[in-house]
Order: sequence, then C-alpha cells, then structure tokens
Amino acid sequence: MRPDSATPEPGEPTAPEPGGMPHDRLHIAMFTDFPPGSLGGISTAVDDQRRALERLGHRVTVFAPAPTDPEAAVPTWLVAVPAPRALSVNGFPFVVPTRGVLAAVESELIRRAPIDVVHVHTTYGVAILGAKVARRHRIPLVQTMHSRDDVFVERTSPAPWASAVGMRILHRCLVSPRLLTHGGGVARVAESRTARQVWHMMLAQARTADVVIAPTQHFADRLRRHGLSGDIRVVSGGVDDDLLATLPQRSAHSHDDPLRLLWCGRISAEKRPMVAVEAVASTPGCTLDILGSGDQEHHIRTLVDEFGLRQRIRLLGSTDRAGVLAAMADADALLFTSAGFDTQGLVLLEAAAAGLPVIYCDPDLDETVPTGGGLRAADPSADSVAAVIAAVLAYPARLAAARDALSDKAVPQSRMTRQTIGIYRELVGTERLRRGSMPVRPEDVPSAPGRVPGLGHSVVALRQGLHFIVGLGRIGPVVRVDLGTRPAYLVTTPELIRQIGFRTAGEFHRADLQEAMHEAIREASNVLSGRRHEMRRRQMAPALRARRLARYAVTTAAIADDWSRGLPHERPVDLRTEAHGLILQTVTSTLFRADFGADALDRVRETVPWLLGEVIIRGALPAPVRRMRMRANRRFARDSAMLREAIGAVVRRYRSQGVDHGDVLSVLVGHTDEDTGIGLSDDEIIDELLLMVAAGVGSTASILAWVWYEVARNPHVSSLVAQEVERVVGEGPVHPDHLEQLTYLRRVVAETLRMWGPWISSQTADGPVTLGDDETGRLTLPDGSTVIYSPYLVLHDPRFYTDPETFDPDRWQPDRAEDLDRKADLAFGVGERHCPGNTFAISTILLCSAALYSRWTVRPAGRRRVRPSTTDFVAAPSQVRVRLEPRR
Repeated sequence: MRPDSATPEPGEPTAPEPGGMPHDRLHIAMFTDFPPGSLGGISTAVDDQRRALERLGHRVTVFAPAPTDPEAAVPTWLVAVPAPRALSVNGFPFVVPTRGVLAAVESELIRRAPIDVVHVHTTYGVAILGAKVARRHRIPLVQTMHSRDDVFVERTSPAPWASAVGMRILHRCLVSPRLLTHGGGVARVAESRTARQVWHMMLAQARTADVVIAPTQHFADRLRRHGLSGDIRVVSGGVDDDLLATLPQRSAHSHDDPLRLLWCGRISAEKRPMVAVEAVASTPGCTLDILGSGDQEHHIRTLVDEFGLRQRIRLLGSTDRAGVLAAMADADALLFTSAGFDTQGLVLLEAAAAGLPVIYCDPDLDETVPTGGGLRAADPSADSVAAVIAAVLAYPARLAAARDALSDKAVPQSRMTRQTIGIYRELVGTERLRRGSMPVRPEDVPSAPGRVPGLGHSVVALRQGLHFIVGLGRIGPVVRVDLGTRPAYLVTTPELIRQIGFRTAGEFHRADLQEAMHEAIREASNVLSGRRHEMRRRQMAPALRARRLARYAVTTAAIADDWSRGLPHERPVDLRTEAHGLILQTVTSTLFRADFGADALDRVRETVPWLLGEVIIRGALPAPVRRMRMRANRRFARDSAMLREAIGAVVRRYRSQGVDHGDVLSVLVGHTDEDTGIGLSDDEIIDELLLMVAAGVGSTASILAWVWYEVARNPHVSSLVAQEVERVVGEGPVHPDHLEQLTYLRRVVAETLRMWGPWISSQTADGPVTLGDDETGRLTLPDGSTVIYSPYLVLHDPRFYTDPETFDPDRWQPDRAEDLDRKADLAFGVGERHCPGNTFAISTILLCSAALYSRWTVRPAGRRRVRPSTTDFVAAPSQVRVRLEPRR
C-alpha cells in the first residue's frame, strides 16, 4: 500500500559505509547502454559496482535497456529504458534518446529523488539521457570511459566511416553545447579518419561530466592526448567481493595432459577471437575452450568443423561469473587476444584473482596484468601468439612461475568502489556549497526541468506534483518555475520561507490565489495582506479560543463515535472516502448547528470538494489557458454563487435571531472588535466559513486519511496505537478528556503531518523583496514577482530530517525531537500565514482516529497502489482500502 512518492526504493542498503553516518548515504543513478546480465565487461563492471555500493551502505538505481530475456523479471533497482525492438547494435538493444524517452527517464528520476550523483558508463543513447537529466537537474555527473569506441566501430561496422560520421552528427544534435563543462576539439593524433570521427563523439560525451574516470593510466593518457582537458581520475575495476570469497580450487593436472587454454568474452571482431583459434590450430599439444557468444560464433564453429578441430577447440556458449571462474580453475592459462580495444579487460582481473596466468598481445595491458603473471606476445599476430604458446609447452615452468606471481593479486571491487565514493563525495560537497549560495540577479536563478514552451512548468507540476517539487531542493535555494509564460520563484530552505512568512524579506499579497477563487471565496483571511489580514485574524480569533475549541471537541467526539459504530465490516472500506465524509460532517456541524442550516450543509457537501480541486488547477494554469476552460469556469461560477447564497441565508437567520448555538457562526455574527468597534459583514463571514470548510475537507481530511494509511501499512505502529487506545479509551465512547493521554497517537499524527504536509503555497511580492543574508548572499526580486514555497519539499529534505522517507513516529519523542530543526517544521505554515486552526485540526484527527481504533482492527485490503493526488494544497491518497475486524 505504499504510494509512489514514498516507496522504499531499490537497492536500499543494509548497513552504512564504514566510518560514515546513515545520513551520509548517497543515492547514485547509473546509466548504461548494456542490459543487466548481458555479456561484456561494462555490464559486469556496472553490476559489480552497484553491489559494492549497496554493501557499503548506499543506494543505487540503474537506468539501462530491459534484460534481453523477455521472461526475466525486471529487478527493483532497474529502470528499464525503452528501446525499439527492431534496432540493435552488435546484438544489444539501441536506445534512441527521443523527447518521449527523455521525459520517461526524467519522470522516473524525479520519482526516485533525491539523486546525489549521476554516473554514466557508456557513450550512446542511454548515456546521452544520463548527461541530459544530470545537467537539467543540476546533479553532479561522473562519466567512466570504459572502452575504445573508435576500435569497436572500425572492427564491427560494415561501413565504419559512414557509421562514425552518422554517430558524430547524431550525438552533436542530441548533446547541446550547453551540456558541456568545457570545450575543445580533437587533437591531431595518428589514426584513421573513422577513429577521429568517433573520438569527436567520445570527447563530447566526456566533456559533459564534472569528473571523468578511466580504468587505467594508459587510457587516461590517451584521453588527454586526444584533447580532453577536464578532471580525469584513474580508478581500476575490480572483482566482486562475494566471488572472491568463493573462488573454486584449482584442478590438478597430469604432466601428460595437453595445455588447456581458455578464451572468455564477446565473440565479436573487436575482441579478435579468430586470432586465438588460428594460434591454437597451428600449435599441437594444446586445447582451447571458448566461453561467450557473439556475431562471429557461427563463423568460428564452421572453421572448427572444416579443419577437424572439434577435439581441441570447444565453443561452450555463455555462462555466468561463477561459471567463468570455475572454467579458470580448470584451465592452465587465459588466452587474451584483444589488442587496441580493451582499456583494462575485466576478465584479466578475474584471471589474476583466480591465479590463472595470461597469454596476451597488447602492451597497454601490461598495466593490468600483474608483473610476472603473464606472457606477452611480440606483436598481435596469430603467429606471435602461437609462438608464446609453443614456448610454454616447451618450458612448463614458466606457467608455474606466473602462477606464483599471481598469489594475492586479487583486486576486490569494494576497494575500488571506495575510491569512487571519494569522488562522489567531493562532487556532492561542492554541489552542496553551490546550492547554499544565492543567485545575484533574477536572471541568474536556475530553472526547474520539464518546462514546456508557452505552458511553462504547469504541465509537469500538475502531472508529477510531489515528485516534481521534492527534486527541486537540490538545484539551489531559489529555483525558477514558470507558470505559463510568467516566472515564479520557488524558495527551498526554511530560512527563506521564514523570511517570507514573517515579512522580513518585504511585503507580499495573494492576489493570484484570490483571482483563482474569487467567485467562491472573495476576501477571506488567507488572501488578505497587511493590516487587513491582521485585522481579520483578530476578528476570527474568538471562534478559535480554548473554551470554544473544547465545545467543538465534544461535538467532534460524538460524531466520530457514531460514525465508527456504523462502519461495515462485511466488505472492504475505503477510509479515504470515509475521512472526507466524516471531516465534512464534523466541520460543518461546528460551523452552524441550527436546524435551519441543513440545506446549506447539503450544498456544502455537494460542491466544496470539486471547487477545491478547481482552485488548484486554476492557480497552476496560465491565464489564457484558464480562460479557455469555459465549461469548467461556468460550473465554478454557478456552484460558487449557489453555495454563497445558501450559506448567506443561514448567516442572515443567525443575525435575526441573535442566539448563541455554540458554533463558529454564532461567534462570528456576534463579535465586534474591541479596538475598532467593527464587526464582520455577511460576505466576510461567508468567506471565512467557506475557508474553514475548505481547510477541513481539503487538508484535515487528507491528513486523517494518511494517518489511517500509515498505521495500516506499519504493523508495529498499528500495534502500539491499538494498545494505547485500548488503555486510554477502552470500549469508549471517545471523549475530549482522552486527548492528553493519547501521546503515541499524537506522535503518529505529527509524523503524518511531516510525511504529507502541504505541498505548495504562493505569494506575490508587493514591491521589491530581498531574500537571503550576508552569509549566503542576497537576491532582490521585482514588484509583482510570484514566490512559491513547499513545506513538503523541506519536510522531505535529508538536511533537516534524517531518513525522511521512513515513517518514524518516534522521531517526535521528547529526547529525539530536541535534535530536530524547528525552523523546518512547516506543516502548519509559518509567520502571519501560520494556520490558526491547527489545534482544532489535530484534536479532530486524534478523536476520529481514537474512535476508529477503539472499535476496529484495521487491515490493508488488496495490493492496489496508493497514489497521492495533488488537487489540493495537501496531497490526498487516491484510496485507503482496508478490512475492519471488530475488536470485541
């Protein structure tokens, strides 16, 4: 029953990194063009690094094409990037980074936010997507250059130069110069014209990154010779720690046995498997087992059959890592015929770990093969490789010496991953410093991703809501969000929100919100500003004093108890619907209790929920688009007029009678301000009554539904709540006197308010406003600027709440709550916009919940996904389906 925005994400670690704290845990998004489980060093390296990061306490999400096996389940840590079925390169799916694919990837990135680092491992379609989302979301970007794409294209493409030119043009079209951290061309190096075209693409991809990682020094030097001038680090690959812990024992061989050679890898031209076959075929006294698959496999089988080599050369197909290591334990030497392509060769690291000597032919690989652990041919030809094999057959002691040299030469992946984590932390630290500094001018404010020309960010905000907003905190203290063609400025820190709330930044008004809802609520306290706002708050205060709240609580408890008694247990119940109905009845019953208010109550219950949703939509859409919604606008105006007329009739009856019915309306009608002698007009009272209904039906009902949802999905929390309610309320009925004793339930409510606090609010600058301070810098926005803030964003920021996506009521225990940053507690707003009805809301939620749990045990029903709906200022669950079991 976990909603999308709070789903525990894939790769959740089981333990923090040694020496680190849990809140130092990083979330890494890896991008690769090779599907998980596919044959090849890059796919294996990504998987090894993912597992090592998770073991060290971090979280990893991998963006890659779906597994090639259609029957294979997609692992939870994987985001499968769609690729056209008919398009593949060398047997691998090829992702075309279209706008639609980018939008899907970006949506998933936002859903899984926050992401600390994007780490790209390839240079093709998925890699381009990774660079784009990293730059658009201002996430530090690491690019590992694993392979020689220039050699790959030259050796595998049927038309190498044309393919290289096409790839360069496509990459240039898709990777804007704005994505590059530094410029430059390709230096003149002795190479083919095809290779030069590919190097243009490789360097353009590398230049998008903040840091480039090369697996070997010789490849880092090659990158520099070609013109890459950015930050290049060398971090070797490694072998998965679990595999190292379970290495098979080497097999015993007789001196009379032939020399057993092993070749592992993708059977493709860039790996030169034919050289291995030719060398073994020309050298008696040895056998060759080939592990892998690829487009040259059929050709090699044909040659083996044609020359009668089946007894000496076997093609064993693909296997997993354990199978490779088992084959290494049974072999005398690894035959590695790749030359000019592999920058390191993961299979070489595995051979060193297994104590298997290597026969190779590329001098660049001297850096990877441990000293004395291999024998290198004089050149890459089959004849030279055959000469080394012959020498080994003549002098077997050379292999024994190589095996001795490989003792304790294993490179654990965890050791290398710790080096990579150090790079991540450097970048994250720099990014955090940048995020803390204020832009100097409005035009310097970074823009949120997902802008649509003419519509701005309205579409992405309405579609993605919480996922969109929570990812903006990492961009900076102020982020530009366009509402149509009009810019708005989202502040992302508690300090800046307080400057707005307490008006230390300047004066603000809420004309935009007033315009969006003026047919229904014209001049309520939530849209007034300055002295008029202060005056209205003072006029409303008597209705919310403690003596009045106590009377409302009695009414609330009675309604909640009657409601709980009437719940069905024969069928599943949607507690979201129940919460909205219960709160609507509770709020309206405390507003006006006189019998002649029945018609007005019916009108409220019929129209208010739809009107609330419309206010959010109207506020998010640009004015031209809003005016085009003629049918919705007519309904909004019609329903608003009918609602105001129905409530106005009740207000007039209360005035004529002059009787205190013990409700809110009685106070508002009878109150006169002591300082000014001014009372509220009928229209002003209608505005405030509708505002209170909207706050109840929208915010309070949604939080109540989330409380029930969180309790239902957390068995431990549910058990503690049930025990407390049993001890305090017993068989009931629930009563306001129980409130002080419901301490654990109160913490559950506090944590629910943190998890599901208001997601959006806005004000408009009434004259120039200045945000920031001497330490962070100051930003002055002009008169009329729209300023937005999101309590939800702050309440889910790990800078202020440890492990913010975990529902933890005990964080509000007195001994732990002292450590919380109270400036970040924004569930009820701050400053002059602090919700005046917060005490009434919390007591209502507590009484309704106690009434439910005193009579029922609540169990989740079904596995439907619960999605937060952002059609109000507080997100509402799409449903909370449960089964109720009588407690007695």
